[in-house]
Amino acid sequence: MLKDFKIDEFKNIYENEKRSDLGKELAYYQRICMEENIPVIIMIEGWESSGKGYVLNDLVRELDTKNYKVSIFKDLKDNDDYFYTHQFWEHMPAKGHFAIFDCSMYYHMFNDLNSNEDIEKIRIKQIMNLEKILYDDHTILIKFFLHQSKKRQKKAIEEYIKSDSRKFLVSEEDIDQNQRYEDYLNHFDLLLSQTDFDIAPWNIVSSENRKSASKYILGKTLEIVKSQIDYIRQRRKAEESWKHSDKNIPDIIGSLDLDKGLDEKEYKNQIKDLQKKAGDLAYSLHTKGIPAVLVFEGQDASGKGGAIQRLLRRIDARSYSINPTSAPSDLEKDHHYLWRFYNNLPKDGYIAVFDRSWYGRVMVERVEGFANEFEWSRAYREINDMEKELTDYGALVIKYLIVISKEEQEERFKKRQKEKPYKITEEDWRNREKWDDYVLAINEMLYNTNTSHAPWKVIEGNDKKYARVEVLKEFIKRAEEILKEN
Repeated sequence: MLKDFKIDEFKNIYENEKRSDLGKELAYYQRICMEENIPVIIMIEGWESSGKGYVLNDLVRELDTKNYKVSIFKDLKDNDDYFYTHQFWEHMPAKGHFAIFDCSMYYHMFNDLNSNEDIEKIRIKQIMNLEKILYDDHTILIKFFLHQSKKRQKKAIEEYIKSDSRKFLVSEEDIDQNQRYEDYLNHFDLLLSQTDFDIAPWNIVSSENRKSASKYILGKTLEIVKSQIDYIRQRRKAEESWKHSDKNIPDIIGSLDLDKGLDEKEYKNQIKDLQKKAGDLAYSLHTKGIPAVLVFEGQDASGKGGAIQRLLRRIDARSYSINPTSAPSDLEKDHHYLWRFYNNLPKDGYIAVFDRSWYGRVMVERVEGFANEFEWSRAYREINDMEKELTDYGALVIKYLIVISKEEQEERFKKRQKEKPYKITEEDWRNREKWDDYVLAINEMLYNTNTSHAPWKVIEGNDKKYARVEVLKEFIKRAEEILKEN
C-alpha cells in the first residue's frame, strides 16, 4: 500500500485552494456537526519529522475552539497498566465535537519493529472493533498517513537540530527511522494494509511539501465530513424504522429452581471461610497484576448490593472500586454508551465492581425505549467484543445474574416500604408492570452474551443467603483458575 505510493507523482487536487478558505469552510461544517450531534475523529499518523504538527496547526486554525481537542498519543506510555485501547477511550470526543489525534492508538505499533506478531494481531482486531463501534454510532473517522522520502526526512531532522527552539522535536525515533528507512517502510506498509478498513480507510499524503500536504488534509477532511454528514442522516432515518428479528430464545429464567436455599446454620458454617479465601485470592490477583471486572445484574431488589458487600468483606478496600450504574449524566449521554464503563475499568491488579453495567443497553434501555431496536440489537456484538478485549488482555471477567421470582420481589418491595422507604420508588413499582418484557430481554441477553471467554453465572436469588454463598464460590473458582494460568 505505502510501497506502491509514488511520492513524486502525488497529485494534490486542492493545490490551487487557499488554506484559509478551506479552513473556514471546514469550520462551517463543524457547526453542522455540532447541531446534529455528529462526532468527528481525525488521526494524523506518519513518519517522524514528516510535518504532523505543521498540518495539524492549519487543520484547527479556523475551528471553534470550544468544540475541538487535540490529543498527543505519542506522549502516552505503550503500557500504562491498562488494556491497549484505554488511552483512546479516555480521549473520545463528545457528540458534535472534533477530536484531532497527533498520532493515535496506532502510534506504538507503527514505531515498534520488533512487536510480537500474536499481540499485534489482537491489537489490530481490537482497533477494528473499536472503529466499527464508533462508525455504527455515527462518528466520522478520518485517518491520514504522512509519507516522505528518506532524503526529505533527513533534511527535516537536520533543520530541526540546527534550530535552538525546535531541536527538541528530534527524538531517537526520528533518527532510527531515517537510518533504517527501508525496514520501517516495509513495516508501515504492512500495518497500513492490515488496518485499511472499509469504514475507516487510510488517506496517504505526500509531505515532501508541507504546505501542499496541509492543503490536501484540509480539503480531504472537508470532503469526507460533507459526504458523511449526508450519509449519517440517511442511516439515522433507516435505523429508526429498523426492526429486530425475533428468535426462538430459550426461557433460561423460567427453567431455574428458585426454591434453592440455605438455613442459617449452613450459611454461618460457610460464609466466613469463603470470605477469607476470597480475600486471599484478591491479594494474589493484586500481586500478580491481574485486573478483575465483576458485573452484577438482576431484577430490582434481587439482592445485588448485599451480595457485593459479602463478597468484599475481607478484600482490601484500597484494591477495588464500586461503580453503581444509574441513569447516565448529561456528559455520559454526550458520548458512546460504553464510554463511561471503559473509563471505569480497572488497571492491573485492581478490581472494578459494577452494580448494574453496560447490560442496561439490552435491558432497561431496550424495554423502556431509550435505545431504538437497531442500537440495542447491535449492542450484543459490541459488548462481546469489549469483554473479549478484556480477557485477551488477561483480565478476570465474572458476570453474575441474580434472579428472583415476581412474588419474591413484591414481598421485598413491601418490606422496603416499611423498613427502608429510601430504597423504593414509584419507578420500581412501575417496572413490575413490564415484568414479562424484562424476562424476555434477560433471556435474550443470556442467549447472546454467554460466551466462553466471559460466561454468565446465573444464581437463584429467592434465598439471599444461598445467593451470597454462590457469588463467593464463583469468585473463588474463577480466581483460582486464572491464577493457575499465570
